[in-house]
Amino acid sequence: MTKRLTLPLFAVLMSLTLSACGFKLRGLYDVPEVLRQVHLVTESTPSQIEPELRSALEVNRISLTESGRYQLEILSERHTRRIATLTGNADAAEYELRSEIRFRVLDRQHDNAVVMPERRIMNERVYRNERDNITASGSQEILIRQQMLQDLAQQVVRQYLRVNTTQ
Repeated sequence: MTKRLTLPLFAVLMSLTLSACGFKLRGLYDVPEVLRQVHLVTESTPSQIEPELRSALEVNRISLTESGRYQLEILSERHTRRIATLTGNADAAEYELRSEIRFRVLDRQHDNAVVMPERRIMNERVYRNERDNITASGSQEILIRQQMLQDLAQQVVRQYLRVNTTQ
């Protein structure tokens, strides 16, 4: 009888301990009610960050709507790849991937007043080029680029949640 109760009791105790210390799953934030609806506008077509940003907003229960008080504008996005290091034969040994997003937030209830001036966020990663396995290197680049976009989307959401809502 005690063995059957031990595991469930342990699970309940651990969940209470984690919630008491403020543990939350990564990417989930406390969102003020006034920020729970946003109008998302992207200048670039097609936008690589838009699907990741939509997902990050929706995970945090922020509705994407035309009637939201705030407008999150993605002004530009740029993604580059360059050779970071060369081998002795002048082949690419490592590549550097870089992504940069510029955005701002407007208050649509106050004649599109800028409540968060233009911000620029970027990230970069370096990965090793496997000359003998081109397919693996290509897959690795795609995976890294996807992770970078997810990271940028999380950064945009965190910045959006800093909007001063007392105006």
